[in-house]
Amino acid sequence: MGHTVQVRNMTLGEGLPKICVPLTDPDLTGLKQSVRNIQDSPLDFVEWRADFYAGFQNEETCAEALSLLREELGDIPVLFTIRTKEEGGQADISAEEYKKINLAVIESGLADLVDVELSKGDDVMSSLVEAAHKINVKIVGSRHDFDKTPNESFIVESLCQMQKLGADVAKFAVMPNCERDVLTLLSATVTMKEKHNDTPVITMSMGRLGALSRVCGTLSGSAVTFGTAGRASAPGQLPADLLKTFLESLA
Repeated sequence: MGHTVQVRNMTLGEGLPKICVPLTDPDLTGLKQSVRNIQDSPLDFVEWRADFYAGFQNEETCAEALSLLREELGDIPVLFTIRTKEEGGQADISAEEYKKINLAVIESGLADLVDVELSKGDDVMSSLVEAAHKINVKIVGSRHDFDKTPNESFIVESLCQMQKLGADVAKFAVMPNCERDVLTLLSATVTMKEKHNDTPVITMSMGRLGALSRVCGTLSGSAVTFGTAGRASAPGQLPADLLKTFLESLA
């Protein structure tokens, strides 16, 4: 597996970090409006946070929303994410149900990338990776800690575990409780770039304290940064147009 990943016209792990804008609307009307609102934003791809969406557990409901995104966004890639309560999201579902919904989305072919939480277990990730790779859908392995920043070796081990399970991209988001926590996250990211450069890696330190981590991917090696063009989906996200200015200035 190379250290870049091609998704439509976007190459992750090459050039400037890519800007992803999350969509967190609760219904189709809101989603339509948000998609129109972001058309002029400097974004590379969008993340549909299905856990905010009413009825996301229903296969047809999901497919209807994804079809709308596909139609409106043209060639802009779409990342499908159900963030569960354990990882700071809205969805309160079992690992089995989580796997079932994600599998249906993968098999629909309507999403370009699907986020899979490492905390759901190695077998859930392995089986979703296998299904996705059959039809050229990419998997973003993910882990989130909304309370603290684990030590560097834990962050690196988790990201490497996602790579080992076949994820195309490995992501870890942490919460800093002091300045040094932000440096720990950045150091872990540089370690991945230097020693485990098998896939693109996405990292961020959340909240106001960690905002710096969202703009220094060129230095640390984080391939994606999440920016807002509407409501934030996680603490500390910066507006997409501001992110673009920072990224280009620091390049």
